Amino acid sequence: MPVLGTLSCAAKRVQSLRGEARNQFTRQRLTSAARVGVIPKDGKMVVHIMKLTQGDIQEINPEVWTTEGKYGCLDTPPIKREMQKDTPAIRVKQYPMSPEGKKGLASVIEHLLKENILEPCMSPHNTPILAIKKDEGKFRLVQDLREINKRTIAQHPVVPNPYSLLSKIPREHTWFAVIDLKDAFWACPLAEECRDWFAFEWEHPDRGRKQQLRWTQLPQGYTELPNIFGQALETLLEQFSPKEGVQILQYVDDLLISGETEKEVKDVSIRLLNFFGEKGLKVSQSKLQFVETEVTYLGHIIGKGSKRLSPVRISGIVSISPPKTKRDIRKLLGLFGYCKHWIDKYTQGVKFLYDKLIDQEPMNWTESDEKQLQDLKEKLSSAPVLSLPDLKKEFDLFVNTEEGIAYGVLTQEWGGY
Repeated sequence: MPVLGTLSCAAKRVQSLRGEARNQFTRQRLTSAARVGVIPKDGKMVVHIMKLTQGDIQEINPEVWTTEGKYGCLDTPPIKREMQKDTPAIRVKQYPMSPEGKKGLASVIEHLLKENILEPCMSPHNTPILAIKKDEGKFRLVQDLREINKRTIAQHPVVPNPYSLLSKIPREHTWFAVIDLKDAFWACPLAEECRDWFAFEWEHPDRGRKQQLRWTQLPQGYTELPNIFGQALETLLEQFSPKEGVQILQYVDDLLISGETEKEVKDVSIRLLNFFGEKGLKVSQSKLQFVETEVTYLGHIIGKGSKRLSPVRISGIVSISPPKTKRDIRKLLGLFGYCKHWIDKYTQGVKFLYDKLIDQEPMNWTESDEKQLQDLKEKLSSAPVLSLPDLKKEFDLFVNTEEGIAYGVLTQEWGGY
């Protein structure tokens, strides 16, 4: 069982983590602006040249890179979805929208029509849209598909468990690459007979003309989309064979390539990018982590034989406000649950949160509850680096019960100890 060491003051640790998170954000900004990488090391920002050279770029199909206003379309049969039997026409009135929001969406919708991602229609169904303002001042089109989601016949989800997925990384792998598919969920073509379900009303801000539009590709906000895309991509990847000794892990639209040598990982990464370009998928060049000894994947920093939580993820959790409702409690449990492998005595530590779910509303948050929450945050702030398991070696499972709580620790000999 790992020794976590002395816990520092939560407030100081939160400040430190925020600094690390800002460093990580700065790294992303500088990476986008030039062919350099910036990593925090020993409290300083260390600059290194990115491994994606101009020569590498020339070997990669330019169609794979995302550009402003260009979206991919997965080379797969159109997706068909079923609604519950005898579902009546779904008609939800369009929400009021500000003139600024309408003007902001006008260019977005016109572009999507030009790209044939939207098309005019006359549908018995209608759900509202919203104009969400982004940080840079532009607007994002969001459709409220809750009524559609309620009536969808849901398929059994087969999205992999992140913990199980990361345990498959061989300890001896030293080099890594991460490919994040851009706007991947918009890449699933939608069967024509299913498109009317996703219709919405649009009034042009200048011409005042009202019409219905529908999607030709599955829209974001549809509850089945991650599962659908993940399975479609998994099927597509069956056509791609990595070099022996190189592994590809897929979590929905995020892919991790790992191997023992830099050349092998580089060759497979370039081949995979070319494959995606041929199949109609897009990748953001600025977000590509191309053949590094340490990468960030699913909120974890992966290196040779080890994984640790990223400062951005930890900072986001330890700075969260005390819960006010049971919904907030469930959110907290989800956030801490994702990081439970790094929290000593996690099961005992979150018991008070589960007890709060039994209490009657309105929820009473006490000083004792606040102290226990801070204890959890402190443990997370001091999260250790965990070794990746060696699946060829035996495991030892230690179990115990304490005050009615059962818990266990899975261990493995490492370095002869």
